[in-house]
This record gives sequence, structure tokens and C-alpha cells, in this order.
Amino acid sequence: MLLPVPLPAEVFTLEYRPDQALLVARWLQPLALPELQASYEALLAAALTHANCRHWLLDVRRRPVGNLEALAWFRQQFSPRLVPALGGPLFVAYFAMVNQEALGTNSALLGSIAQGETEGAHYQYFNRENEALAWLAQQP
Repeated sequence: MLLPVPLPAEVFTLEYRPDQALLVARWLQPLALPELQASYEALLAAALTHANCRHWLLDVRRRPVGNLEALAWFRQQFSPRLVPALGGPLFVAYFAMVNQEALGTNSALLGSIAQGETEGAHYQYFNRENEALAWLAQQP
């Protein structure tokens, strides 16, 4: 079921799949930092509305992942709020083109998006959506 969001549907969509207890966010174009922040806030609000949903599929194929200002905001301000707000670990599958050009030239960015764990959130990057969904289905 598509959820209401503060951005036009041509820009960002958010869906809750109750049969999988899963939130799916899709960014359909590059966004300015305030719009990106609003989309993440909508994602967190949706998670809280749907029984503290802690399984997220984030489709970032159509937006650049090399914005260091956005990454700093996410890591310093947004990410630390997630686990306390949701009451447990978060599992995030990024559906992305892992080898995007921006990643190849930015060693700081490469290090920051390596699969792993930060602030109680477990995350992994995938080139295929079905693999991302399979990984999420295996998480507690």
C-alpha cells in the first residue's frame, strides 16, 4: 500500500508491505538536501506508524549516493535516532548500483557505505532487488 509522503510521487514513493512487514522507499530522481531529509523523516514516521517496522528496502538507483553533506546529516543526525525510536535493530537493504562512478573516486565514501553495522542498524547494498528482499526476509 502506497503511503502519503511530503513529496510528489514523481520524486519519491513510500510503500508498506504488510505481508512482509517491510517498508519500500524509492527515490525517483536526485533531491536537494532538504527534500532528502523530508523523505527520510517520512520513512521513519511510516515505520513508527506500522508497528515500528524495522525492515527497509531503499531504492537509491536514481539518486546520487556521493553527496557528502547528505551522508554527514544521515550519519550524525538521522541514523542515531533510528534504533531508539524503533525499539530494536534496523535492517536496511539498499538497492543501488554499487559501482556507481562517484564511488570509484571517493575513498571516504567507499569506506562509509561498506556493508556492516552502525548505530545498531544493519545494512547491505545490492545490485538486484530480489537479492535485497531475500536478505531482508532472513533478518529477525
